[in-house]
Amino acid sequence: MSMRTEKDKINRKEANRRYYQLEENKEQKRNYMKAYAKRDNVKARAHEYYVRNKNRNWGGARQESPTIKNIHEEWAKKNGYRETSNELLNAINSESFIKNGQK
Repeated sequence: MSMRTEKDKINRKEANRRYYQLEENKEQKRNYMKAYAKRDNVKARAHEYYVRNKNRNWGGARQESPTIKNIHEEWAKKNGYRETSNELLNAINSESFIKNGQK
């Protein structure tokens, strides 16, 4: 078995990049990747990755540090966001949207 040199690896990578830029070859690659994703070992590996990383709160709300949360709460109280009722706040925001929309 012959070992590839670093130059061979670069040339092969470049050849693959050029090959899959053609539209007819993109469809071939899509079909292969769909079949690849359905393999049992690939599904198992993807599930393990998901379980390992789901505690990082993917796509959900960002977890704020307590310091940032305290600073935000102080700002909200100072600017009247915590003392007013939601209905009053909604009315104030609606008025500002209307005023700014008319400008």
